[in-house]
Amino acid sequence: MNLTSNNKLKWIGCLGVFLFVICMSTNALSQTHTIKTIVYNTLVLNSSKLLLKNAHLGIKATIIKGDEKGHVIYAETLKGQTNNKGNLAIEIGVGYVVAGKYSNFDITSGPYMIKLEMDPHGGTNYTINITRPFVNLAKGTTAPFKFSVGSKVIVKRYIGELYGGGIIFHLSKDSLGNDHGLIASLQDISTSAKWGLSGIDFYGFKNASDGKDNFKAMLHNGAEPGTAARLVEKYQHDGYKDWYLPALKELLLLYQVKDVIDKALDTDKNEKTKGLERKHYWSSTGYSASTSWFFSFYNGGATNYGKNYVFNVRAIRAF
Repeated sequence: MNLTSNNKLKWIGCLGVFLFVICMSTNALSQTHTIKTIVYNTLVLNSSKLLLKNAHLGIKATIIKGDEKGHVIYAETLKGQTNNKGNLAIEIGVGYVVAGKYSNFDITSGPYMIKLEMDPHGGTNYTINITRPFVNLAKGTTAPFKFSVGSKVIVKRYIGELYGGGIIFHLSKDSLGNDHGLIASLQDISTSAKWGLSGIDFYGFKNASDGKDNFKAMLHNGAEPGTAARLVEKYQHDGYKDWYLPALKELLLLYQVKDVIDKALDTDKNEKTKGLERKHYWSSTGYSASTSWFFSFYNGGATNYGKNYVFNVRAIRAF
């Protein structure tokens, strides 16, 4: 579609929400680092006091200074599996952090308690609780339940990495140090989709930063078959089904690393993967009853335009 001079692109800078500076690494080389972990072994019993064998567990591991009512030094969630004898071996230090800092745990300075809360079905409905002294082998003590020091090589995610059903285009850390990111689909979902929902003006899909909320609102308010949101709703790849239509800010983040993404997808020897076209892409950010925002991958600008015009669609998901 050719835009007339009366419909020149408005730069995103005119929107207050986009008045920020983005600093990100575009290093496309794999990075690794080694974490010293705590390897802990224990037998697991079910509610009937029988050994829980060959079970996939959802686990929350908490390290407490002093007794059971002491100060929580560190807590994380992780997955584990018992063997055919009911024994569980887990590595603490590389899970999803929920409290404290792992670096604050000095195994030589106890006493510590370890609390393991477990869901025998692999989720977070913890029905099994094991709390006992955290025996410190470094001091030469012995007990039936022991831990040892191990190590694990952790692969650091990077921009342009094929991961999670797509390609990583944004990375960040939360306040506890956990890695998060955004992943784009490996190809456009459509090159000629309408935004849809013409005549509907709803505040719930006007978020410029979080496409998830907009996407849910579009579906809830009756997005028509074949429109951008419905096409993304049907999309899945490598078993991942939680894709959504990106908001304007998320498309801006993708545009910032376009060259890295294009190089990775155009040189991976897979004809089904495609870089981003120099065209307009629908965002999930609505504007009015008749228009919504698109982002131009031609020059990095954006404007609101009629919902019935057809533009490209790229899906994203978060991790």
